Amino acid sequence: FNSFLKNKKNTQPNGNGKLQLTVAILTFLLLYMGSGFYVVEPEEEAVQLIFGKYYNTVGPGLRYHLPSPIGEVTKLKVKTVNREEIGSRFHVDNTLGHGEGVMLTGDENIVHINFDVHWRINNAYNYLFKVRDNQAGDTVKNAAESAMREIIGKSSISFAIEGKGRAAISQETKSLLQNILDHYNMGVEVLSIQLKKVDPPEKVISSFRDVQSARADKEKLINEAYAYRNQVVPRAKGEAIKIKLDAEAYESEVVNAAEGNAQRFLAIYKEYAQQPTAVRNRLYLETMEEILNKNDKVVFTDDLKGMLSHFPLIEPQK
Repeated sequence: FNSFLKNKKNTQPNGNGKLQLTVAILTFLLLYMGSGFYVVEPEEEAVQLIFGKYYNTVGPGLRYHLPSPIGEVTKLKVKTVNREEIGSRFHVDNTLGHGEGVMLTGDENIVHINFDVHWRINNAYNYLFKVRDNQAGDTVKNAAESAMREIIGKSSISFAIEGKGRAAISQETKSLLQNILDHYNMGVEVLSIQLKKVDPPEKVISSFRDVQSARADKEKLINEAYAYRNQVVPRAKGEAIKIKLDAEAYESEVVNAAEGNAQRFLAIYKEYAQQPTAVRNRLYLETMEEILNKNDKVVFTDDLKGMLSHFPLIEPQK
């Protein structure tokens, strides 16, 4: 019996065993609580859950959450740009086009459209709780195709294919797509829509290109006509101004000469009224002097008899 009691006493835990158990429990608790630390990268946001319900959204840095199974964390790459391609796979049968890239324009023409949608997460909560798992890309793709069909359905084929029209269509589709995704509360931001290909059906593409070429030739001729007009019209205006200025100068010259002659005539008339004979003789002599100065011939009359006239035989050198 004493031997049994001795063995029973030896089997009871001593003080060292309790200490080891306490250390083990504390170590486990520290490791368990320490498992709640985590790092959120610069391009990420983290959504914290407690008992499966949303608690908080945190940004980059060293973070902490209650350890599992109490707490849970989901990280989302909110700065990563995602791309969805629409219209890369399509085909056209003999009667009607079908496929994700085949659309009907407002003037009832068929076009093949291939475009990319670039998007990223802008609301981690909405993206995580209001979009089905791994279906965000498909939702964006389907919404983008629907938005593009609506915009193309209001545009003509020529507008859709031309450069300015394509830019306008991309912008309008981006705005409409963003409204659709906001209505779904997806937590997604549309960054851009890039139209890569907008072509008519293959059977008529050659004819359509001929039409486009003719339009380009038309625009070229119009531009050349405008250039010629811009060259000729200023020149004609300049010549017209020159002619007008010359006419005004001639008018001024003639008027001044006429006024001068009139003043001279009035002065002579005033003098003539006082001394008619003297004025008449003076005018006669002035007139004859002016006429004879222009004449190379010399006329002798009987009144010049007895006068010695000298005529040089050799013309003096000039």
